[in-house]
Amino acid sequence: MSKENVEVGEPVRRIFAAFNKRDWGAFSAELDPEVEYAPVEVHATLRGREAVAQYAERWLEDWDTFSAEAEEVESTPAQDRALIAVRLGGIGKGSGVEIYDRFFWVTELRGGRLYRISEYTDRAEALEAAGLSE
Repeated sequence: MSKENVEVGEPVRRIFAAFNKRDWGAFSAELDPEVEYAPVEVHATLRGREAVAQYAERWLEDWDTFSAEAEEVESTPAQDRALIAVRLGGIGKGSGVEIYDRFFWVTELRGGRLYRISEYTDRAEALEAAGLSE
């Protein structure tokens, strides 16, 4: 696999840092104005910065604590896409249940910002979508 491309890795790391701080201005700044985000649990594509930021804010309503970070960034040979392994963890609001998990993003940049983000729970599926292999 390709090594991390700083161009792809930096906006990804910044968006998770902003998410963890709940800094929605900084979060949105890492997104292309016409961003397309396909989260696994929605089964639809969210379009535009506002829709993606609102989705992230709503997601956090069910958690007392929640954070996510990019563990791994693997660029495609063309350097226009990347596979991002994301580690998340949190404590459910009301239930107190702790959850720790891993999922994957396949991202594309446009103008240095995240333009397309597709989410996967299966690494092999994400690798295939990114055009990468083990």
